[in-house]
Amino acid sequence: MAFFIVSIALGILILVLLMFTVYMYVKLVIAVSTNTEVPSWMYKIGQGFKSKININYEDFTEPEALWDTNFFILCFILANIFFYFVMYYQTQNSNKAFYICVGLQVVVVLIAMLFYFIVKLILFFVSHILGIYRPLYSPTNAVMAGIFVASLVYTLWMLRVGLPERPVNIQIDNSTVVIGETKASSLLSDGFTFYGKDADSEIVNKRNSQLHYGELVELLRDGKSYGFMSITPTFKTSDKLENCTITYYEIPGDSKALSQVKFNDTALSGLSIQDFEDRDLADIFSLKPYNYHHYKRSPLYTLQMQTVGYSLWKRYSIEADFFENNSVHHYGVRAQHTIWE
Repeated sequence: MAFFIVSIALGILILVLLMFTVYMYVKLVIAVSTNTEVPSWMYKIGQGFKSKININYEDFTEPEALWDTNFFILCFILANIFFYFVMYYQTQNSNKAFYICVGLQVVVVLIAMLFYFIVKLILFFVSHILGIYRPLYSPTNAVMAGIFVASLVYTLWMLRVGLPERPVNIQIDNSTVVIGETKASSLLSDGFTFYGKDADSEIVNKRNSQLHYGELVELLRDGKSYGFMSITPTFKTSDKLENCTITYYEIPGDSKALSQVKFNDTALSGLSIQDFEDRDLADIFSLKPYNYHHYKRSPLYTLQMQTVGYSLWKRYSIEADFFENNSVHHYGVRAQHTIWE
């Protein structure tokens, strides 16, 4: 839970930094339109945001300062487009290219700054030849500083939390369960029961594992077994079963209900070990995750989505385990989150 709170706090900090940057830009627009000066603290921020190279910034609020700021914002937009296509060329995967581009915004800002200063350097030499003085403005540099700092903190945050992935749906005899979201009460209302439990049974999460939460209970309907589920209190250490969340589902390969179970609308009974050898799990189950990793270590095949961490967004895993004779041991879907650890 502590990691979840820290991730939320960092997200709020990023929002504050972004709002402050927008505030500085609005202050510059108003000052230029009213022919006044921006607040003195903007000049100080602009003068303070410098590299070791000695660059002089003028504390003037002129229309050219706003033009330079707008030009840098245009460079930032173009840098995003450029970086996306470079990543797409390298990965040949639009989702992964988008994820990298969104996650490494500080790199995009540095590319935009490089392009901006190259253009400004060219204009400086041209202006020098023409005898025109073109200064660099501290208000523009202040806005650039705001964008850089916000993107730096955002990138560090993204390296920790990533992007939310689409949850995995499973279909059990015409009932849909979203792992990590569906409550046990939904299955109870569909006529399922949990072996040895009722709606008011107390479920305790011992919080002693990063994989196994709550209690693993057999799922039944009309005396027929439909596999096993981990029932986990959502925000508490203990709660009534009907209030708990389904965080894991497993069905053995020899289960009579296997033909009635699907993962993301893909029938499990029609799969074999050869499918997992020849294809990626993301393709088998028609998933398009942003950040994922395949683990193929026969006889265990796993797809893990959201690999950077799960302090804010849930991590989802699909696993297919086989015996040495290539028959199915079990299929499973898991959701992980620090609020359950």
